Amino acid sequence: MTAFATKITDTGWAQSSPVNSGTITPQKKVRTRQTGTAWTRSGCLTCKKRRKGCDKAKPSCNNCIKQGRICEGYGSVWAEPLGPSAQVFKPDSTDSTTTSKSRPKDESASSHLVSPTSSPLSDAWLDAQSSISPSPSGSITSSPRHWLNESNIRQDHDQGDQTTEEVVISQDSLAVVPRPRNYISHLSDHESHYLQYHVQQGSRLLANLESDDNPLRSLLIPRVMSSPLLMRAVCAVSALHLANRSQGYSAQTASATFYGRTLEGIRSVLVESSPEALSDDTMLAVGLLCKYEIVRGSVKQWVVHLNALQRLIATRGGLSSMDPDAGHFLRGLYLYAYNMARISNRKRITAAEPCPADTDLGAPRLDIYIGYTEEILKLCARIAELPSLEGDVVSLRLAIASINESLLTWSHTSIPYIIPQGLTPASLTRLQLVAECYRDAGFIYLHSILEHMSLKSRNKNAPALYYTEWAPLIFAPKSVAVHRCLARVETFPLDDHCEYSALTFPLFIAGAESNVLAHRSLVIQSLAKLQSNFGIGNVKRAEEVLGILWARKDANALDGIIFGGPSVNANVQSSHWLDILEELQWELILA
Repeated sequence: MTAFATKITDTGWAQSSPVNSGTITPQKKVRTRQTGTAWTRSGCLTCKKRRKGCDKAKPSCNNCIKQGRICEGYGSVWAEPLGPSAQVFKPDSTDSTTTSKSRPKDESASSHLVSPTSSPLSDAWLDAQSSISPSPSGSITSSPRHWLNESNIRQDHDQGDQTTEEVVISQDSLAVVPRPRNYISHLSDHESHYLQYHVQQGSRLLANLESDDNPLRSLLIPRVMSSPLLMRAVCAVSALHLANRSQGYSAQTASATFYGRTLEGIRSVLVESSPEALSDDTMLAVGLLCKYEIVRGSVKQWVVHLNALQRLIATRGGLSSMDPDAGHFLRGLYLYAYNMARISNRKRITAAEPCPADTDLGAPRLDIYIGYTEEILKLCARIAELPSLEGDVVSLRLAIASINESLLTWSHTSIPYIIPQGLTPASLTRLQLVAECYRDAGFIYLHSILEHMSLKSRNKNAPALYYTEWAPLIFAPKSVAVHRCLARVETFPLDDHCEYSALTFPLFIAGAESNVLAHRSLVIQSLAKLQSNFGIGNVKRAEEVLGILWARKDANALDGIIFGGPSVNANVQSSHWLDILEELQWELILA
Protein backbone atom coordinates (compact mmCIF):
# COMPACT_ATOMS: atom_id res chain seq x y z
CA MET A 1 0.00 0.00 0.00
CA THR A 2 1.30 3.42 -0.91
CA ALA A 3 2.18 5.40 2.16
CA PHE A 4 0.00 8.40 2.84
CA ALA A 5 1.68 11.75 2.35
CA THR A 6 0.36 13.17 5.59
CA LYS A 7 -1.45 11.56 8.47
CA ILE A 8 -3.07 12.83 11.60
CA THR A 9 -3.64 11.34 15.02
CA ASP A 10 -6.10 12.17 17.73
CA THR A 11 -3.74 11.05 20.48
CA GLY A 12 -1.42 13.27 22.44
CA TRP A 13 -3.77 16.25 22.54
CA ALA A 14 -3.63 16.87 26.30
CA GLN A 15 -0.90 19.35 27.14
CA SER A 16 1.06 18.99 30.35
CA SER A 17 0.23 21.58 32.97
CA PRO A 18 3.10 24.09 33.33
CA VAL A 19 5.22 23.67 36.44
CA ASN A 20 4.63 26.59 38.79
CA SER A 21 7.84 28.45 39.45
CA GLY A 22 6.62 29.72 42.81
CA THR A 23 7.40 28.29 46.26
CA ILE A 24 6.15 24.75 46.79
CA THR A 25 4.79 24.04 50.23
CA PRO A 26 6.17 20.94 51.93
CA GLN A 27 2.66 19.50 52.43
CA LYS A 28 2.26 18.71 48.70
CA LYS A 29 4.26 16.37 46.58
CA VAL A 30 4.82 17.66 43.09
CA ARG A 31 6.09 15.62 40.21
CA THR A 32 9.11 17.28 38.69
CA ARG A 33 10.65 16.72 35.29
CA GLN A 34 13.23 14.01 35.35
CA THR A 35 16.68 14.93 34.27
CA GLY A 36 17.75 13.70 30.88
CA THR A 37 16.88 14.36 27.29
CA ALA A 38 14.27 17.09 26.86
CA TRP A 39 11.02 16.35 25.09
CA THR A 40 10.95 17.64 21.52
CA ARG A 41 8.41 17.56 18.73
CA SER A 42 10.98 15.97 16.44
CA GLY A 43 11.41 12.84 18.56
CA CYS A 44 10.23 9.37 17.65
CA LEU A 45 6.50 8.63 17.59
CA THR A 46 6.69 6.44 20.70
CA CYS A 47 8.35 9.16 22.80
CA LYS A 48 5.99 11.84 21.49
CA LYS A 49 2.96 9.77 22.43
CA ARG A 50 4.44 9.21 25.90
CA ARG A 51 5.62 12.85 26.07
CA LYS A 52 9.09 11.66 26.99
CA GLY A 53 12.49 12.89 25.98
CA CYS A 54 13.99 11.34 22.87
CA ASP A 55 17.64 11.33 21.82
CA LYS A 56 16.53 10.86 18.19
CA ALA A 57 18.93 8.00 17.60
CA LYS A 58 18.22 5.97 14.48
CA PRO A 59 16.86 3.54 13.51
CA SER A 60 15.54 3.24 17.11
CA CYS A 61 16.02 5.74 19.90
CA ASN A 62 17.97 4.66 22.98
CA ASN A 63 15.15 5.71 25.33
CA CYS A 64 12.77 3.12 23.77
CA ILE A 65 15.50 0.46 23.80
CA LYS A 66 16.22 1.02 27.51
CA GLN A 67 12.51 0.86 28.36
CA GLY A 68 12.01 -2.29 26.30
CA ARG A 69 9.49 -0.53 24.07
CA ILE A 70 9.02 -0.75 20.32
CA CYS A 71 10.30 2.44 18.72
CA GLU A 72 7.81 3.50 16.06
CA GLY A 73 10.41 5.58 14.22
CA TYR A 74 10.26 9.16 13.03
CA GLY A 75 7.43 9.10 10.54
CA SER A 76 4.36 11.29 10.47
CA VAL A 77 2.16 11.64 13.54
CA TRP A 78 -0.93 11.18 11.37
CA ALA A 79 -2.84 7.97 11.97
CA GLU A 80 -1.95 4.74 10.26
CA PRO A 81 -4.83 3.05 8.38
CA LEU A 82 -7.26 0.94 10.32
CA GLY A 83 -6.52 -2.77 10.42
CA PRO A 84 -9.17 -5.08 8.97
CA SER A 85 -10.10 -6.58 12.35
CA ALA A 86 -10.33 -3.33 14.33
CA GLN A 87 -13.61 -2.17 15.82
CA VAL A 88 -14.98 1.27 15.03
CA PHE A 89 -16.52 1.69 18.49
CA LYS A 90 -14.84 -0.05 21.42
CA PRO A 91 -16.84 -1.29 24.41
CA ASP A 92 -17.21 1.22 27.22
CA SER A 93 -15.37 -1.05 29.64
CA THR A 94 -12.24 -0.93 27.54
CA ASP A 95 -12.48 2.79 27.03
CA SER A 96 -13.00 3.50 30.69
CA THR A 97 -9.99 1.43 31.58
CA THR A 98 -7.88 3.34 29.14
CA THR A 99 -9.24 6.63 30.39
CA SER A 100 -8.54 5.92 34.03
CA LYS A 101 -4.92 5.16 33.26
CA SER A 102 -4.28 8.14 31.08
CA ARG A 103 -5.81 10.94 33.16
CA PRO A 104 -5.09 12.15 36.67
CA LYS A 105 -7.89 11.82 39.19
CA ASP A 106 -7.42 15.15 40.92
CA GLU A 107 -8.85 18.48 39.92
CA SER A 108 -5.76 19.45 37.99
CA ALA A 109 -7.22 17.55 35.04
CA SER A 110 -9.51 20.50 34.45
CA SER A 111 -6.55 22.44 33.12
CA HIS A 112 -6.66 20.22 30.04
CA LEU A 113 -10.14 21.30 28.99
CA VAL A 114 -10.97 23.68 26.21
CA SER A 115 -11.57 27.18 27.49
CA PRO A 116 -14.92 28.70 26.59
CA THR A 117 -14.80 31.08 23.68
CA SER A 118 -17.25 33.45 22.09
CA SER A 119 -17.47 31.26 19.00
CA PRO A 120 -21.01 29.98 18.37
CA LEU A 121 -19.44 26.88 16.79
CA SER A 122 -17.62 25.69 19.89
CA ASP A 123 -20.72 24.69 21.83
CA ALA A 124 -20.39 21.16 20.44
CA TRP A 125 -17.56 20.77 22.89
CA LEU A 126 -18.84 22.94 25.73
CA ASP A 127 -22.28 21.42 26.17
CA ALA A 128 -21.54 18.72 28.72
CA GLN A 129 -25.24 17.81 28.98
CA SER A 130 -25.43 16.21 25.54
CA SER A 131 -26.11 12.51 25.97
CA ILE A 132 -27.38 11.54 22.53
CA SER A 133 -26.20 8.12 21.49
CA PRO A 134 -23.97 7.99 18.39
CA SER A 135 -26.43 6.06 16.31
CA PRO A 136 -30.09 6.55 17.14
CA SER A 137 -32.55 4.67 15.04
CA GLY A 138 -36.23 4.77 14.30
CA SER A 139 -38.74 4.92 11.55
CA ILE A 140 -39.67 8.09 9.73
CA THR A 141 -43.19 9.31 10.01
CA SER A 142 -44.97 11.05 7.18
CA SER A 143 -43.93 14.44 8.50
CA PRO A 144 -40.24 15.43 8.30
CA ARG A 145 -40.67 17.26 11.59
CA HIS A 146 -41.05 13.94 13.40
CA TRP A 147 -37.99 12.37 11.85
CA LEU A 148 -35.80 13.43 14.77
CA ASN A 149 -38.45 13.38 17.45
CA GLU A 150 -36.81 12.04 20.60
CA SER A 151 -39.71 9.65 21.19
CA ASN A 152 -38.85 7.94 17.89
CA ILE A 153 -35.13 7.63 18.58
CA ARG A 154 -33.87 4.29 19.80
CA GLN A 155 -30.51 2.64 20.11
CA ASP A 156 -29.20 1.07 16.91
CA HIS A 157 -27.63 -2.28 17.78
CA ASP A 158 -25.70 -3.44 14.73
CA GLN A 159 -24.93 -7.13 14.37
CA GLY A 160 -21.53 -8.72 14.17
CA ASP A 161 -18.48 -7.72 16.19
CA GLN A 162 -19.41 -4.05 16.03
CA THR A 163 -22.23 -4.00 18.54
CA THR A 164 -22.75 -0.32 19.22
CA GLU A 165 -23.03 0.82 22.82
CA GLU A 166 -23.91 4.26 24.05
CA VAL A 167 -20.81 6.43 24.01
CA VAL A 168 -20.29 8.30 27.25
CA ILE A 169 -18.99 11.79 26.58
CA SER A 170 -16.01 12.01 28.88
CA GLN A 171 -13.62 14.85 29.55
CA ASP A 172 -11.01 13.08 27.44
CA SER A 173 -12.93 14.29 24.40
CA LEU A 174 -12.31 17.86 25.51
CA ALA A 175 -8.53 17.66 25.56
CA VAL A 176 -6.79 20.65 24.06
CA VAL A 177 -5.93 20.19 20.39
CA PRO A 178 -2.79 21.86 19.03
CA ARG A 179 -3.88 24.54 16.61
CA PRO A 180 -3.41 23.27 13.08
CA ARG A 181 -1.76 25.17 10.27
CA ASN A 182 -3.83 27.96 8.70
CA TYR A 183 -5.88 28.15 11.91
CA ILE A 184 -9.13 30.07 11.57
CA SER A 185 -9.72 32.13 14.68
CA HIS A 186 -13.52 31.82 14.96
CA LEU A 187 -13.39 28.01 15.02
CA SER A 188 -12.71 25.95 18.11
CA ASP A 189 -9.52 23.92 18.28
CA HIS A 190 -11.43 20.68 17.66
CA GLU A 191 -13.33 22.09 14.70
CA SER A 192 -10.09 23.32 13.15
CA HIS A 193 -8.44 19.98 13.84
CA TYR A 194 -11.11 17.86 12.13
CA LEU A 195 -11.65 20.40 9.38
CA GLN A 196 -7.96 20.22 8.53
CA TYR A 197 -8.09 16.42 8.49
CA HIS A 198 -11.13 16.58 6.22
CA VAL A 199 -9.38 18.90 3.77
CA GLN A 200 -6.09 17.00 3.68
CA GLN A 201 -7.24 13.38 3.95
CA GLY A 202 -10.94 12.69 4.48
CA SER A 203 -12.25 14.55 1.43
CA ARG A 204 -9.92 12.53 -0.79
CA LEU A 205 -10.54 9.11 0.74
CA LEU A 206 -14.32 9.49 1.12
CA ALA A 207 -14.98 10.01 -2.58
CA ASN A 208 -14.74 7.69 -5.59
CA LEU A 209 -13.12 10.37 -7.73
CA GLU A 210 -10.49 12.94 -6.79
CA SER A 211 -10.15 16.26 -8.63
CA ASP A 212 -9.51 19.94 -7.97
CA ASP A 213 -13.29 20.42 -7.95
CA ASN A 214 -13.97 17.76 -5.30
CA PRO A 215 -17.19 19.15 -3.74
CA LEU A 216 -16.25 17.69 -0.34
CA ARG A 217 -13.79 20.59 -0.33
CA SER A 218 -14.84 23.13 -2.94
CA LEU A 219 -18.53 23.05 -1.95
CA LEU A 220 -18.54 22.22 1.75
CA ILE A 221 -15.55 24.11 3.13
CA PRO A 222 -16.72 27.65 2.18
CA ARG A 223 -20.19 26.85 3.52
CA VAL A 224 -19.10 25.47 6.88
CA MET A 225 -17.42 28.78 7.71
CA SER A 226 -20.83 30.41 8.02
CA SER A 227 -22.99 27.40 8.96
CA PRO A 228 -22.50 25.92 12.45
CA LEU A 229 -24.87 23.07 11.57
CA LEU A 230 -22.96 22.05 8.46
CA MET A 231 -19.67 22.45 10.34
CA ARG A 232 -20.80 19.90 12.93
CA ALA A 233 -21.93 17.48 10.23
CA VAL A 234 -18.59 17.70 8.40
CA CYS A 235 -16.67 17.32 11.68
CA ALA A 236 -18.77 14.29 12.63
CA VAL A 237 -17.85 12.50 9.39
CA SER A 238 -14.23 13.65 9.60
CA ALA A 239 -13.76 12.53 13.23
CA LEU A 240 -15.40 9.16 12.55
CA HIS A 241 -13.21 8.54 9.52
CA LEU A 242 -10.12 9.40 11.57
CA ALA A 243 -11.29 7.06 14.33
CA ASN A 244 -11.72 4.24 11.80
CA ARG A 245 -8.16 4.67 10.63
CA SER A 246 -6.48 5.29 14.00
CA GLN A 247 -8.70 3.47 16.53
CA GLY A 248 -8.46 6.66 18.60
CA TYR A 249 -10.86 6.98 21.52
CA SER A 250 -10.86 10.79 21.40
CA ALA A 251 -11.86 10.80 17.73
CA GLN A 252 -14.61 8.23 18.41
CA THR A 253 -16.02 10.36 21.20
CA ALA A 254 -15.68 13.51 19.11
CA SER A 255 -17.57 11.95 16.21
CA ALA A 256 -20.43 10.93 18.52
CA THR A 257 -20.58 14.42 20.01
CA PHE A 258 -20.63 16.17 16.65
CA TYR A 259 -23.19 13.66 15.39
CA GLY A 260 -25.49 14.32 18.35
CA ARG A 261 -25.15 18.08 17.98
CA THR A 262 -25.95 17.79 14.27
CA LEU A 263 -29.14 15.88 15.07
CA GLU A 264 -30.10 18.51 17.63
CA GLY A 265 -29.47 21.28 15.13
CA ILE A 266 -31.56 19.66 12.41
CA ARG A 267 -34.36 19.01 14.89
CA SER A 268 -34.36 22.70 15.83
CA VAL A 269 -34.47 23.76 12.19
CA LEU A 270 -37.40 21.45 11.44
CA VAL A 271 -39.32 22.82 14.42
CA GLU A 272 -38.63 26.47 13.65
CA SER A 273 -39.14 26.52 9.88
CA SER A 274 -41.27 24.76 7.29
CA PRO A 275 -39.68 22.07 5.10
CA GLU A 276 -40.24 24.27 2.04
CA ALA A 277 -37.98 26.90 3.58
CA LEU A 278 -35.10 24.61 4.54
CA SER A 279 -31.72 26.00 3.58
CA ASP A 280 -29.29 24.22 1.29
CA ASP A 281 -26.91 23.81 4.24
CA THR A 282 -29.57 21.92 6.19
CA MET A 283 -30.15 19.59 3.25
CA LEU A 284 -26.41 19.00 2.94
CA ALA A 285 -26.19 18.25 6.66
CA VAL A 286 -28.89 15.56 6.33
CA GLY A 287 -26.98 14.04 3.42
CA LEU A 288 -23.81 13.95 5.51
CA LEU A 289 -25.66 12.06 8.27
CA CYS A 290 -26.31 9.29 5.76
CA LYS A 291 -22.65 9.39 4.77
CA TYR A 292 -21.69 9.21 8.46
CA GLU A 293 -23.60 5.95 8.91
CA ILE A 294 -22.05 4.44 5.78
CA VAL A 295 -18.57 5.31 7.06
CA ARG A 296 -19.50 3.86 10.46
CA GLY A 297 -20.72 0.64 8.88
CA SER A 298 -24.31 0.91 10.08
CA VAL A 299 -26.76 -1.76 8.95
CA LYS A 300 -29.82 0.11 10.25
CA GLN A 301 -29.60 3.85 10.68
CA TRP A 302 -28.34 4.90 7.25
CA VAL A 303 -31.66 4.01 5.60
CA VAL A 304 -33.49 6.31 8.05
CA HIS A 305 -31.37 9.27 6.97
CA LEU A 306 -31.61 8.36 3.29
CA ASN A 307 -35.40 8.18 3.40
CA ALA A 308 -35.49 11.45 5.32
CA LEU A 309 -33.29 13.10 2.69
CA GLN A 310 -35.60 11.89 -0.07
CA ARG A 311 -38.70 13.29 1.66
CA LEU A 312 -37.07 16.59 2.53
CA ILE A 313 -35.86 17.10 -1.03
CA ALA A 314 -39.31 16.31 -2.38
CA THR A 315 -40.95 18.69 0.12
CA ARG A 316 -38.39 21.38 -0.66
CA GLY A 317 -39.40 21.25 -4.33
CA GLY A 318 -36.71 19.03 -5.83
CA LEU A 319 -33.00 19.41 -6.35
CA SER A 320 -33.55 22.07 -9.01
CA SER A 321 -34.76 24.42 -6.26
CA MET A 322 -31.30 24.33 -4.68
CA ASP A 323 -28.03 25.99 -5.57
CA PRO A 324 -26.71 24.08 -8.64
CA ASP A 325 -23.50 22.92 -6.96
CA ALA A 326 -25.35 21.72 -3.86
CA GLY A 327 -28.02 20.08 -6.03
CA HIS A 328 -25.46 18.18 -8.11
CA PHE A 329 -23.64 17.02 -4.98
CA LEU A 330 -26.81 15.68 -3.32
CA ARG A 331 -27.93 14.13 -6.60
CA GLY A 332 -24.76 12.05 -6.81
CA LEU A 333 -24.85 11.12 -3.13
CA TYR A 334 -28.51 10.14 -3.22
CA LEU A 335 -28.41 8.36 -6.58
CA TYR A 336 -25.44 6.27 -5.51
CA ALA A 337 -26.82 5.34 -2.07
CA TYR A 338 -30.41 4.87 -3.32
CA ASN A 339 -29.59 2.47 -6.15
CA MET A 340 -26.96 0.58 -4.17
CA ALA A 341 -29.53 0.20 -1.40
CA ARG A 342 -32.09 -1.28 -3.77
CA ILE A 343 -29.56 -3.97 -4.69
CA SER A 344 -29.58 -5.44 -1.19
CA ASN A 345 -32.60 -3.79 0.48
CA ARG A 346 -35.43 -3.90 -2.03
CA LYS A 347 -38.05 -4.24 0.71
CA ARG A 348 -36.94 -1.03 2.45
CA ILE A 349 -35.95 1.05 -0.58
CA THR A 350 -38.71 0.48 -3.11
CA ALA A 351 -39.23 1.70 -6.65
CA ALA A 352 -42.59 3.16 -5.57
CA GLU A 353 -40.81 6.00 -3.80
CA PRO A 354 -40.04 8.95 -6.09
CA CYS A 355 -36.35 9.47 -6.72
CA PRO A 356 -35.42 13.16 -6.44
CA ALA A 357 -32.04 12.44 -8.00
CA ASP A 358 -33.71 12.43 -11.42
CA THR A 359 -34.63 16.10 -11.12
CA ASP A 360 -33.40 18.08 -14.10
CA LEU A 361 -30.19 19.89 -13.16
CA GLY A 362 -28.92 20.48 -16.65
CA ALA A 363 -25.94 18.73 -18.24
CA PRO A 364 -24.69 15.85 -16.05
CA ARG A 365 -21.37 16.19 -14.28
CA LEU A 366 -18.94 13.36 -13.69
CA ASP A 367 -19.87 12.74 -10.08
CA ILE A 368 -17.45 11.90 -7.27
CA TYR A 369 -19.61 8.93 -6.23
CA ILE A 370 -21.20 7.37 -9.32
CA GLY A 371 -18.50 8.21 -11.88
CA TYR A 372 -19.20 6.26 -15.08
CA THR A 373 -21.50 3.74 -13.36
CA GLU A 374 -24.80 5.63 -13.36
CA GLU A 375 -26.46 3.53 -16.07
CA ILE A 376 -25.18 0.28 -14.55
CA LEU A 377 -26.49 1.24 -11.11
CA LYS A 378 -29.91 1.89 -12.58
CA LEU A 379 -29.79 -1.46 -14.41
CA CYS A 380 -28.97 -3.22 -11.13
CA ALA A 381 -31.94 -1.47 -9.55
CA ARG A 382 -34.11 -2.86 -12.37
CA ILE A 383 -32.68 -6.33 -11.72
CA ALA A 384 -33.71 -6.01 -8.07
CA GLU A 385 -37.32 -5.53 -9.21
CA LEU A 386 -37.45 -8.71 -11.34
CA PRO A 387 -39.12 -10.75 -8.53
CA SER A 388 -42.18 -8.52 -8.92
CA LEU A 389 -42.64 -10.01 -12.44
CA GLU A 390 -42.59 -13.66 -11.39
CA GLY A 391 -46.33 -13.95 -12.03
CA ASP A 392 -45.90 -12.83 -15.66
CA VAL A 393 -43.38 -15.09 -17.39
CA VAL A 394 -43.54 -13.22 -20.71
CA SER A 395 -42.83 -9.84 -19.12
CA LEU A 396 -40.07 -11.41 -17.05
CA ARG A 397 -38.30 -12.84 -20.09
CA LEU A 398 -38.59 -9.51 -21.93
CA ALA A 399 -37.15 -7.65 -18.94
CA ILE A 400 -34.21 -10.10 -18.67
CA ALA A 401 -33.45 -9.71 -22.39
CA SER A 402 -33.65 -5.91 -22.16
CA ILE A 403 -31.32 -5.71 -19.14
CA ASN A 404 -28.88 -8.13 -20.77
CA GLU A 405 -28.80 -6.02 -23.96
CA SER A 406 -28.23 -2.81 -21.98
CA LEU A 407 -25.34 -4.35 -20.03
CA LEU A 408 -23.82 -5.71 -23.23
CA THR A 409 -23.96 -2.41 -25.15
CA TRP A 410 -23.02 -0.15 -22.22
CA SER A 411 -20.10 2.20 -22.72
CA HIS A 412 -18.54 4.74 -20.37
CA THR A 413 -18.89 7.29 -23.17
CA SER A 414 -22.64 6.81 -23.61
CA ILE A 415 -23.39 9.82 -21.38
CA PRO A 416 -21.56 13.07 -22.27
CA TYR A 417 -20.43 14.09 -18.79
CA ILE A 418 -18.92 17.44 -17.88
CA ILE A 419 -15.40 16.57 -16.72
CA PRO A 420 -14.27 18.35 -13.53
CA GLN A 421 -11.15 20.52 -13.60
CA GLY A 422 -7.86 19.02 -12.52
CA LEU A 423 -8.86 15.45 -13.34
CA THR A 424 -5.88 13.50 -14.67
CA PRO A 425 -6.03 10.95 -17.52
CA ALA A 426 -4.86 8.31 -15.02
CA SER A 427 -7.87 9.01 -12.80
CA LEU A 428 -10.23 8.68 -15.77
CA THR A 429 -8.60 5.38 -16.72
CA ARG A 430 -9.05 4.00 -13.19
CA LEU A 431 -12.64 5.22 -13.20
CA GLN A 432 -13.29 3.40 -16.48
CA LEU A 433 -11.72 0.16 -15.23
CA VAL A 434 -13.86 0.26 -12.07
CA ALA A 435 -16.97 0.82 -14.20
CA GLU A 436 -16.05 -2.27 -16.26
CA CYS A 437 -15.99 -4.24 -13.00
CA TYR A 438 -19.47 -2.91 -12.29
CA ARG A 439 -20.69 -4.23 -15.65
CA ASP A 440 -19.29 -7.66 -14.79
CA ALA A 441 -20.99 -7.35 -11.39
CA GLY A 442 -24.25 -6.49 -13.17
CA PHE A 443 -24.19 -9.81 -15.04
CA ILE A 444 -23.36 -11.68 -11.81
CA TYR A 445 -26.15 -9.92 -9.95
CA LEU A 446 -28.63 -10.76 -12.72
CA HIS A 447 -27.76 -14.45 -12.41
CA SER A 448 -27.95 -14.22 -8.61
CA ILE A 449 -31.44 -12.71 -8.51
CA LEU A 450 -32.82 -15.20 -11.04
CA GLU A 451 -31.35 -18.14 -9.12
CA HIS A 452 -32.85 -16.79 -5.90
CA MET A 453 -36.26 -16.45 -7.57
CA SER A 454 -36.04 -20.05 -8.76
CA LEU A 455 -35.16 -21.31 -5.28
CA LYS A 456 -37.97 -19.33 -3.67
CA SER A 457 -40.57 -20.59 -6.13
CA ARG A 458 -39.94 -24.17 -5.05
CA ASN A 459 -41.29 -23.34 -1.60
CA LYS A 460 -44.50 -21.78 -2.90
CA ASN A 461 -47.70 -23.21 -4.25
CA ALA A 462 -47.28 -21.15 -7.41
CA PRO A 463 -45.87 -22.75 -10.59
CA ALA A 464 -42.12 -23.29 -10.24
CA LEU A 465 -39.75 -20.89 -11.99
CA TYR A 466 -36.64 -22.44 -13.47
CA TYR A 467 -33.35 -20.56 -13.66
CA THR A 468 -32.16 -22.90 -16.39
CA GLU A 469 -34.80 -21.43 -18.72
CA TRP A 470 -33.53 -17.88 -18.21
CA ALA A 471 -29.77 -18.43 -18.18
CA PRO A 472 -29.50 -18.68 -22.01
CA LEU A 473 -30.92 -15.13 -22.25
CA ILE A 474 -27.85 -13.73 -20.48
CA PHE A 475 -24.76 -13.01 -22.57
CA ALA A 476 -22.14 -13.85 -19.93
CA PRO A 477 -22.49 -17.06 -17.90
CA LYS A 478 -22.10 -16.49 -14.18
CA SER A 479 -18.77 -18.27 -13.88
CA VAL A 480 -17.34 -16.24 -16.78
CA ALA A 481 -18.54 -12.94 -15.30
CA VAL A 482 -17.08 -13.80 -11.89
CA HIS A 483 -13.73 -14.79 -13.37
CA ARG A 484 -13.59 -11.69 -15.56
CA CYS A 485 -14.46 -9.35 -12.69
CA LEU A 486 -11.89 -10.81 -10.29
CA ALA A 487 -9.24 -11.00 -13.03
CA ARG A 488 -9.61 -7.24 -13.48
CA VAL A 489 -9.35 -6.63 -9.74
CA GLU A 490 -6.25 -8.78 -9.55
CA THR A 491 -4.49 -6.46 -12.00
CA PHE A 492 -5.28 -3.37 -9.90
CA PRO A 493 -2.66 -2.19 -7.40
CA LEU A 494 -5.53 -1.39 -4.97
CA ASP A 495 -3.56 1.47 -3.48
CA ASP A 496 -5.08 4.59 -1.96
CA HIS A 497 -6.32 6.04 -5.27
CA CYS A 498 -9.89 6.75 -4.28
CA GLU A 499 -11.42 5.35 -7.48
CA TYR A 500 -10.76 1.86 -6.09
CA SER A 501 -12.92 2.57 -3.04
CA ALA A 502 -16.00 1.92 -5.21
CA LEU A 503 -15.09 -1.77 -5.67
CA THR A 504 -17.02 -3.03 -2.63
CA PHE A 505 -20.08 -4.10 -4.62
CA PRO A 506 -18.22 -5.96 -7.42
CA LEU A 507 -16.05 -7.75 -4.86
CA PHE A 508 -19.02 -8.66 -2.67
CA ILE A 509 -21.24 -10.04 -5.42
CA ALA A 510 -18.35 -11.97 -7.01
CA GLY A 511 -17.44 -13.49 -3.66
CA ALA A 512 -21.06 -14.31 -2.85
CA GLU A 513 -21.63 -16.14 -6.15
CA SER A 514 -18.37 -18.07 -6.42
CA ASN A 515 -17.50 -21.36 -4.74
CA VAL A 516 -13.85 -21.26 -5.82
CA LEU A 517 -11.51 -21.05 -2.83
CA ALA A 518 -8.98 -18.94 -4.74
CA HIS A 519 -11.74 -16.43 -5.49
CA ARG A 520 -12.67 -16.21 -1.80
CA SER A 521 -9.07 -15.50 -0.87
CA LEU A 522 -8.74 -12.75 -3.46
CA VAL A 523 -12.04 -11.15 -2.40
CA ILE A 524 -11.12 -11.10 1.30
CA GLN A 525 -7.64 -9.74 0.63
CA SER A 526 -9.05 -7.02 -1.63
CA LEU A 527 -11.77 -6.00 0.84
CA ALA A 528 -9.16 -5.82 3.59
CA LYS A 529 -7.09 -3.46 1.43
CA LEU A 530 -10.11 -1.26 0.78
CA GLN A 531 -10.88 -1.09 4.47
CA SER A 532 -7.32 -0.24 5.50
CA ASN A 533 -6.83 2.26 2.66
CA PHE A 534 -10.12 4.12 2.94
CA GLY A 535 -11.48 3.49 6.46
CA ILE A 536 -15.13 2.96 5.45
CA GLY A 537 -17.00 0.70 7.85
CA ASN A 538 -19.47 -0.84 5.41
CA VAL A 539 -16.58 -2.77 3.81
CA LYS A 540 -16.21 -4.63 7.11
CA ARG A 541 -19.92 -5.40 7.16
CA ALA A 542 -19.71 -6.85 3.64
CA GLU A 543 -16.77 -9.00 4.70
CA GLU A 544 -18.74 -10.31 7.69
CA VAL A 545 -21.72 -11.31 5.54
CA LEU A 546 -19.43 -13.19 3.17
CA GLY A 547 -17.86 -15.04 6.10
CA ILE A 548 -21.29 -16.22 7.29
CA LEU A 549 -22.36 -17.10 3.75
CA TRP A 550 -19.26 -19.17 3.00
CA ALA A 551 -19.53 -21.03 6.31
CA ARG A 552 -23.16 -21.84 5.45
CA LYS A 553 -22.24 -23.05 1.97
CA ASP A 554 -19.44 -25.25 3.31
CA ALA A 555 -21.76 -26.74 5.94
CA ASN A 556 -24.42 -27.48 3.33
CA ALA A 557 -21.86 -29.04 1.03
CA LEU A 558 -20.69 -31.27 3.87
CA ASP A 559 -24.28 -32.26 4.66
CA GLY A 560 -24.77 -33.11 1.01
CA ILE A 561 -21.81 -35.46 1.10
CA ILE A 562 -22.93 -37.12 4.33
CA PHE A 563 -26.67 -37.36 3.67
CA GLY A 564 -26.62 -37.70 -0.09
CA GLY A 565 -27.87 -34.25 -1.02
CA PRO A 566 -29.52 -31.19 0.57
CA SER A 567 -33.01 -32.51 -0.03
CA VAL A 568 -32.31 -35.44 2.32
CA ASN A 569 -31.27 -33.33 5.29
CA ALA A 570 -34.08 -31.15 6.62
CA ASN A 571 -31.61 -29.04 8.61
CA VAL A 572 -29.84 -27.65 5.55
CA GLN A 573 -30.17 -23.86 5.61
CA SER A 574 -30.41 -21.46 2.70
CA SER A 575 -27.05 -20.38 1.40
CA HIS A 576 -28.05 -17.35 -0.67
CA TRP A 577 -26.68 -14.00 0.49
CA LEU A 578 -30.10 -12.33 0.36
CA ASP A 579 -31.46 -14.93 2.77
CA ILE A 580 -28.48 -14.37 5.07
CA LEU A 581 -29.26 -10.65 5.18
CA GLU A 582 -32.90 -11.40 5.94
CA GLU A 583 -31.95 -13.73 8.77
CA LEU A 584 -29.58 -11.16 10.23
CA GLN A 585 -32.14 -8.39 9.63
CA TRP A 586 -29.32 -6.34 8.21
CA GLU A 587 -29.93 -3.49 5.79
CA LEU A 588 -26.52 -3.75 4.21
CA ILE A 589 -25.41 -0.98 1.89
CA LEU A 590 -22.56 -1.65 -0.51
CA ALA A 591 -21.86 2.00 -1.40
